[in-house]
Amino acid sequence: MKVSGLSKIAVCFAVAFVCSVQAEVVLLEPAEGAVFKTLTDWQLKVFEGKTRQERLEILKGADEKATRKEWRRQRPLVLRWKSTDHEKYPWRIRLATKSDMSNARDFWVEKDDIKRNRHSSAESTWEYTVPLANLELGTTYYWQVWSNVKCSKFSCGFTYPDKCKCGKTKHGRISAVGTFATDFLPPRWIEIEGRVENIRDLGGWVAEDGRKVRTGMIYRGQAFNDDSLVGLKKGRNRLMVEDVEYFTGTLGIKTDLDLRHDREVADMKGSSLGDGVRFVRRSSPEYGGIFKDDGAKTMAENFRVFCDRANYPIYIHCIAGADRTGSLVYVLNGILGVAKEDLERDWESTFYPELPGVEYPDNWRSMAHLDKGFAAYGAPGDTLQRRIELYLLGIGITPDEIKAFKSIMLGE
Repeated sequence: MKVSGLSKIAVCFAVAFVCSVQAEVVLLEPAEGAVFKTLTDWQLKVFEGKTRQERLEILKGADEKATRKEWRRQRPLVLRWKSTDHEKYPWRIRLATKSDMSNARDFWVEKDDIKRNRHSSAESTWEYTVPLANLELGTTYYWQVWSNVKCSKFSCGFTYPDKCKCGKTKHGRISAVGTFATDFLPPRWIEIEGRVENIRDLGGWVAEDGRKVRTGMIYRGQAFNDDSLVGLKKGRNRLMVEDVEYFTGTLGIKTDLDLRHDREVADMKGSSLGDGVRFVRRSSPEYGGIFKDDGAKTMAENFRVFCDRANYPIYIHCIAGADRTGSLVYVLNGILGVAKEDLERDWESTFYPELPGVEYPDNWRSMAHLDKGFAAYGAPGDTLQRRIELYLLGIGITPDEIKAFKSIMLGE
């Protein structure tokens, strides 16, 4: 079939138009629509162990260089893209959970923070590891890359179209918007700039009736400040300014539940997150202590904090976010119907790659204390959830309070 001269012109115009609108900053990874695993290969391998002993055996064979800090973080989010026409830094990388990018986090990247692989005089592949990505579980993410943009007015300097105040910005290249999703495998680890570790979301675990514990509601971790050395003065702050903004803004923490003893907190009267966060502090027990009279009373008081929607989101901590925090979390997720194996996985995660205590009664830091305590409730054949329910009812928690907590964390 012959093509007329006019048709040839139309074809050429169409090709030229397509080429002109094609983004010259091309997104590569994560691939469009990919599912990103938030847990590292190491974490996934350990969690494959169905029993505690199997997980401990896997840990014994772990790399000797593996550290606790490496365990307590998500898989790094690495972004890769290609420039086709000399585009280069400074880059503006945008990461959002809304398709219109209205809630995007912006990362301004210079050459020292990025890897480059040159393919030709005009084309290069770039790679950037997003710091403190703290990705949410089961969420679709949208991302975009902008190449360097320079304002022609010297006083403005390097800026971007939506940041320029003089209106004389010379546009650089802007990529298309890419998407990827995160999986729904807990725990969701969270990292911050300051000296607070062992932070993770309580949500994501499978609970009763196959429902999943809501994420973004309860967080656990270390204390926001050091313990008092002499019991007279508040310990040194562990947070950076950016961390306070992250906890109160991004996570929206409304209640700071501090489980430390009087001597540890000294003269503390409020949360390190500021006056806008409710501060609740009680000297709380751990393990076998929750079954004693004083410990049971404190557990009841702490549990009631979680029965009021107005308190959410809540951050729980002692000093290390390990034993007192771990015992309370065991009860919270246990009453929601999270399987015992998953409760153990979560508790053990605090201590990896070190092997948590397994001896009883010689080692006070042992799940066996909780096993023994809850075994005293219920009848043979009862589930752990039922035994925890009977424990809570026995210490004064009402059926309506349990129902209210389940409604908040599992839905109606």
